[in-house]
Amino acid sequence: MALTQDRALSEKLVPHGPEFGHPVAEGFRVYRGSLVAVCADGTIVPAGATNTPSAPVAIVGLARQFKDNSAAGSMLNGDMVGSHPIWVKKGCYALPFDTAPTWANLNQTVYAVDDETVSLNQSAPPPKAASASTGDNETASTPSVPAASRLPVGTLVGFEPDGTPFVLIS
Repeated sequence: MALTQDRALSEKLVPHGPEFGHPVAEGFRVYRGSLVAVCADGTIVPAGATNTPSAPVAIVGLARQFKDNSAAGSMLNGDMVGSHPIWVKKGCYALPFDTAPTWANLNQTVYAVDDETVSLNQSAPPPKAASASTGDNETASTPSVPAASRLPVGTLVGFEPDGTPFVLIS
């Protein structure tokens, strides 16, 4: 489920890669703590976003702050709005999974479902094929659409004693 407000995540302190600032794509809003994808034009959007200005090419990390560059954001003031860059952080975080991983999944690649949730599955489930009655007690179905490929976020690196999984975004 996509985020509708800022969030805070549990973090394991690790050395990590460099961090960069990115402008939020026009027409989009990102929340603090959301997974963000960089598009081919260098702007960022929430992971899993559709109708982006250019194709999302990689997950770059977690947004350090809220930023609204949508039409609704024009009613806000200050650093929370506009296209000026926000920093995107990397590290080791407790991210929610669509299906709970186990120790058997250790060191596997983790993929973005949306700006909040991750998965061990690279492909999103395909949309269900539409079916229609032909009138002769038969059902005709349209060909199903191939599953969409998700962007990699990082690696499943371990679990807390309570079972909370941690993902390294590097």
